[in-house]
Amino acid sequence: RNEIHLVDFFDGSAKVVCSQVLPHEGEVWLLSVSPTDERQMLTYASGKGNPALRLWRVGEPDSQEAPLQLLSGLSDDETPLTAVKSALWDPHHEGNTLVADAEAVHVFQGGAGGRLARLLTLHVGQRCAGACLDPHHAHQVSTVDDTHLKTWDLRTSRLAFKKDGAHLFGARDVDYNPNVPYQVLTTGEDAALRFWDLRQLSRCLRTLSGGHHHWVTRARFNGHHDQLVLSCGTDSAVCLWRASSIASAPLGVEPTSPQPGAGGVGAASSPPQDGLIRRFEEHEDSCYSCCWSLADAWVFASVSYDGKLVVNRVPGEEKYRILL
Repeated sequence: RNEIHLVDFFDGSAKVVCSQVLPHEGEVWLLSVSPTDERQMLTYASGKGNPALRLWRVGEPDSQEAPLQLLSGLSDDETPLTAVKSALWDPHHEGNTLVADAEAVHVFQGGAGGRLARLLTLHVGQRCAGACLDPHHAHQVSTVDDTHLKTWDLRTSRLAFKKDGAHLFGARDVDYNPNVPYQVLTTGEDAALRFWDLRQLSRCLRTLSGGHHHWVTRARFNGHHDQLVLSCGTDSAVCLWRASSIASAPLGVEPTSPQPGAGGVGAASSPPQDGLIRRFEEHEDSCYSCCWSLADAWVFASVSYDGKLVVNRVPGEEKYRILL
């Protein structure tokens, strides 16, 4: 059965409950929910014929309307899409979405007549694995293809920044720090996470490794506390990392209050080391997606190839280290 499940997480009891099941025609390969309207989502699915990109509105659970209402659609016959990797909602231009496939990024606008109107197609490489829109600068998007990290200006369709050999084998994902302009992280087939300043790509800001033993398929900054980074991989593991040394508010850098007998001079507390906080191993198959909760900064979820969804929390010790 091809279905989309809406689930609720109850923090007090730590239970995950399915609240709504949405029948979907065709196997769903990618799903992206609007960050401003939880009832709108994009899917990339096989359907009856060619793979198609569709924009849906989810009906209310107790209403008489259809569970899934098609708002706009685009078939591969109109704009060929080769194995879509990312479907992104543009934070700067309401109604626009960006889709990255294996060779190009496409910008669409929800048009009249139930069709997605293509505004732009930009060829970025032959093995594009993912893309991310810059939350700080409109018209800027970063992609990873083969071993390269590239940043594009969508106004001119030109390359703005490029780093060859960002990872030893292949780069798999890219994400922007929501609180630090020009800072991105990439993941790779070398089981590492690497942090970059797009203006100084000659050196890597930080490399985190040792948590994964195979490809790291996805990683995401925490939207509220960017020293927390979440990742998942084909080794079935989900890893929670500390990257406080390059965060917008590094831990342990504030001077402490002067102590008696210390000569009136505040001593700086020892900052915590960057690295792995915890490795979660509830999955039994390759884990291909993970994300932070938009409602609770300390909750995150992951899903594996076999369809298993797992919800976890940031350990209390790390939470209070940040808050206090």
